[in-house]
Amino acid sequence: MNKRTTYQNFAIQAAKLQDWAKAIEYNELLVSEDPKDIGALNRLGVAFLQTQHKQKARDTFKKVLEVDRSNSIAKKNLQKISENKTFMVPNFAGTQFIEEPGKTKTTALHRLAGKQAFAELSIGTQCELKPKNRYISVETNKTYIGALPEDISFRLTKLISSGNTYTCWIRSIGENACSVFLIETYSTPANRSIPSFPVSRATLNGATDIDEMSLLDGDIPMEIVTTDEDEESSPTVDLKNLDDMDD
Repeated sequence: MNKRTTYQNFAIQAAKLQDWAKAIEYNELLVSEDPKDIGALNRLGVAFLQTQHKQKARDTFKKVLEVDRSNSIAKKNLQKISENKTFMVPNFAGTQFIEEPGKTKTTALHRLAGKQAFAELSIGTQCELKPKNRYISVETNKTYIGALPEDISFRLTKLISSGNTYTCWIRSIGENACSVFLIETYSTPANRSIPSFPVSRATLNGATDIDEMSLLDGDIPMEIVTTDEDEESSPTVDLKNLDDMDD
């Protein structure tokens, strides 16, 4: 891992822990090396907002627009500053989003629902998982939100069918994406040696693109995306080779 990637991971982790002094320090290091680093500038602007340095935040977001005139994150935050609105990032340090390798997973949803499904949706909303024929549907109050990726759906469908249980929370909502945080809440004795979410190198490295989207872009409405219809099914349990699958 190179120095810039290390600083970026440190900056995101500091924001997740709400250590804004460290977040400012690492993002300023990144900006000093590359004044056009839009990611670092946006993170720096958010950190300034959290420490009540609104003028510094305004100046920083304006620098983003000098590089990328259409950047939605900078535009949104400049509007919030002009309207004197409070900006709060999701509390990743809370018990709700504590990560445990093999037992938790943050993933982007596929087959997204339309805008009307997201009207009352916010970070931390609990969801239901409904196995279908080809994927697992994610719903809130019986309203379809999206679907888990096929590989995760395949794995969890088999584990759920054999007795495992999971909870699911909205972790981020972005302009064109939505992610959820999955937690294994119970594993049957037969499944104890099978991780629900095999640990990847990206998981061990810490910060993810989804984390950054959550911190910077958590309340922008979704765009409408057409979803495929599918029927619920009762899948046959077949755990053969499941523990060899990649996530």
